[in-house]
Amino acid sequence: MSRRNKRKSNDNDTKHFRGNPDYKSAFSAAVTELVDGVRSGAIPDRTERARAIEALIDEYIASTGERPDPAELERLANAALHEELTDQRRNKLTAPEYPFMSEWQLAVRQNREYDIKLAEEIATDGRTYKPPTRRHRTVRENRFVDIYAKSKNAERRRQYRKDTAPGPIIRYHLNEIDRQD
Repeated sequence: MSRRNKRKSNDNDTKHFRGNPDYKSAFSAAVTELVDGVRSGAIPDRTERARAIEALIDEYIASTGERPDPAELERLANAALHEELTDQRRNKLTAPEYPFMSEWQLAVRQNREYDIKLAEEIATDGRTYKPPTRRHRTVRENRFVDIYAKSKNAERRRQYRKDTAPGPIIRYHLNEIDRQD
């Protein structure tokens, strides 16, 4: 037999969690049971909850040799922080020393926030100090400007010709001027 065909002694060991060969679904059911217990108030003390969660994770690792799925770990973390995540007080973020938000609260907060770029451009007096950017005119605006410019140019041209045109020649006879006096 070649080395490839030899099986290691632990290859035919199947993983079990609490006697169930489908260890991932069994762990998920155990997590659901623990989370339901936390929600119903069966484990009100935070340290007891932390011990129960840690014992469940240690049992899973000891029986399977793997880490639990990240989704299940997140569910367990939410169960550990049950009071903070279900707190409905309006001053929830200002009362505790180290507050944090649930996913929903974070989404609402981010939805209400403005882009940081606005803070760089708008001063406390309300004026916008961003560098001006030139707006491109639309085709309609360009047509209007062209028509208006042509009419203004024609008017200016008429006035310029009038102002620079030679005036009528006025002849003065010095003799006639002297006679009138």
